[in-house]
Amino acid sequence: MDQATVEDLRQRLARLQEELAALAAQAKDFPALERGARRAGAALAMMELALGASAVEVSPR
Repeated sequence: MDQATVEDLRQRLARLQEELAALAAQAKDFPALERGARRAGAALAMMELALGASAVEVSPR
């Protein structure tokens, strides 16, 4: 995967994280929504880790 694609994916994940943080903050009166947002945030964190591993694999030596 080329570096531009990796950077685009990182930016998309960052925007999703921002939206999830806003959702969790707004959903304080709805525990299920707040928990769901936190779980989705954990899934995004795993995607970021996988993306980081992918970026390392394609780095020139």
